Amino acid sequence: MNPRLFDEDVRSFVQKQNGVFLTLSDDPSFNKNLRATLIRHLSLKEDCIRGVPTPEILQKEIKLASRQGKRPLLFIEREFDGRPTMGLITFIKADNPDFLVIVLTAEIARDKLILLHEAGMSNIITKPISADTLIEKIAFTVKPPSAIGQMIDEGKAHLELKNPEAALEVARKILAEVKPGSPAAFILMGDAFKTMGKRVEALTAYNNAAANNKLYLEPLKRIADLHREVGDISEETKFLEKLDRLSPLNIERKVAIGGNYIDMGDQGRAQEYFEIAVRTATKEAMSDIGKVTRAIAERCLKNAPEISERYLRETLESRKGYLDASDIETFNRLGLTLRKQGKWHEAVEEYHRALTVSPKDENLYYNIAMAHAEGKNYHDAEKNLMQAIRISPNLHGDSDIVCFNIAMIFHRVGRTSLAVTYLKKALEINPQLENARKMLQSLG
Repeated sequence: MNPRLFDEDVRSFVQKQNGVFLTLSDDPSFNKNLRATLIRHLSLKEDCIRGVPTPEILQKEIKLASRQGKRPLLFIEREFDGRPTMGLITFIKADNPDFLVIVLTAEIARDKLILLHEAGMSNIITKPISADTLIEKIAFTVKPPSAIGQMIDEGKAHLELKNPEAALEVARKILAEVKPGSPAAFILMGDAFKTMGKRVEALTAYNNAAANNKLYLEPLKRIADLHREVGDISEETKFLEKLDRLSPLNIERKVAIGGNYIDMGDQGRAQEYFEIAVRTATKEAMSDIGKVTRAIAERCLKNAPEISERYLRETLESRKGYLDASDIETFNRLGLTLRKQGKWHEAVEEYHRALTVSPKDENLYYNIAMAHAEGKNYHDAEKNLMQAIRISPNLHGDSDIVCFNIAMIFHRVGRTSLAVTYLKKALEINPQLENARKMLQSLG
């Protein structure tokens, strides 16, 4: 292909598509090369490129570009300021699915490359790079979609407009006239059938997409989602494990698989996946380890509180010396999982640890009161409950359950009038709360 054609593709992106280049890179050589290529080689104006010093400012620049009607293309280092940027890429793509992202990196292993594609990477540049190759990479990223790509976009637009029948026709036309066996068309077909409530036909379409491209992850994700929606955890897990073999660095997926094994009663298998998730995060420095252990703990809270306790403690341990108000929810979760195991006294200890970080948190005092109540230590329960109410007189908010719990504690220590007051509040919020009605009648 004529290299000049690539030049025109890049110029067209800026001049006709209102494109703008954003860069989050601490590599002065790349930044200099990019600027020289765009401004000197392609004769584009300097305002077509905006260097961004931090991830926080990047997000502001993205919003600014949107308000200005610009179409951004982001160059972003795979690691910036010593930290991976995959989470940032995923966050940006979640809000802007069509956002263009080129990741800058040195040589990279295949499993890391697959993970970046999962995060939403549009293209990748292995540095150093020549001006001609840089232009080619940009051109392939910004070029208008092919005929089949335009048809897929048309089908997606029909789905967004709640017209799955039209999307289905587009998919069938691609498969019949443009590209038989197209995985993207089968995905579109599956999405259309799913929207129409035809799960069997959707599953068939997704399986056809997977059969036509063994390394294409999207069909397997769709199949796993379908099984989860109908409550078939075993089948969902089977496809999640297939995805895990293709993309072994996806930590969230490992946590999800482990969580499914918890729900299926296989704690041993679950812990294998949880341990691998933590080791992977540690080895690859992909994220804050505390976030991974917290995610595992959340997944286990309902059906395996003892495992949840372990990982919540690991979460707090990873924050040792740096605890602040952002950790209060973790303390609350740990207290809850301890109470689920009947360890109310240990729960009280953890809540008191949290009070050293946030001494005027009414919810902590309320949780201490509830833990004491579960241990039938009602006088200490009342003392902490009163402190919670002093800090926040409207502690109960719009919760009938909180009102009932407060009433129960007051009833246990003989403060009947206060118990009656909160029972009436509970019934105002929820007239159908039978426990409150029965207690109120017994106190009447």
